[in-house]
Amino acid sequence: MRRAWITPLILACLVLAAGSLAYSQSAPIPATNFPKPPLNTLTDQEKADGWQLLFNGENFDGWEFDTEKFKGEWKIVDGVLIAEKGPSHLFTAQKFTNFEACWDVCTYDVRVPKFRYGNSGIFVRCVKTGSSFPKGYEVQVDPYDVKNPTGGIYGMAPGNLLVDENGHWKPDAFMEVHEGKWINQRVRIVGNHIMLWVNGQLTLDWTDEKNNFPEAGFIALQCHHSTDVVLFTNIKIKVLD
Repeated sequence: MRRAWITPLILACLVLAAGSLAYSQSAPIPATNFPKPPLNTLTDQEKADGWQLLFNGENFDGWEFDTEKFKGEWKIVDGVLIAEKGPSHLFTAQKFTNFEACWDVCTYDVRVPKFRYGNSGIFVRCVKTGSSFPKGYEVQVDPYDVKNPTGGIYGMAPGNLLVDENGHWKPDAFMEVHEGKWINQRVRIVGNHIMLWVNGQLTLDWTDEKNNFPEAGFIALQCHHSTDVVLFTNIKIKVLD
């Protein structure tokens, strides 16, 4: 995910705010909006509607690690997937075509001063390349990239959560999804039609006229930078095939 430069004002504010913190690779930034327990469970209504858990909160059953090229580390702590220490991906063992999926995610950068910022994504209908990032639709998790912000599909459709129709930042929206905060995302993909929600708000309703990735593919969770920490939990899917 190549990053567009953020404005000098935002950069200065973020560096000043972080200036008193020390570097610590695995020290989580406390978030006041941690997902409500119990984690990784289905309600009776979700079960009746056909939802399934993709992550059981206890182990990596149903998931496959990236190739040896990527050196990032993944672990599970108290029902939360934690990715850190470098770029890497965690793939579902199963491929999916048409589905709804949702998850809770929190990402942040532990380096101070911050030359990079919390950056992640969830690939859908993706294929493994073996030597680079997966190819597929990437549901973006990156509030700092004005061209590819949280709530859109990277490189294809930016969504309307963090930028307006003129490509300008929405400051109030930014403060709701900045690093260190948990957000809930949901994606619905049927054919070449993709819809995205962030915290229940529809941020993208887009038809891919080029139909770039029509075939069944994996779902892949990402950690992008060596100083990123990315947390995932409550990963669920409803197959629509």
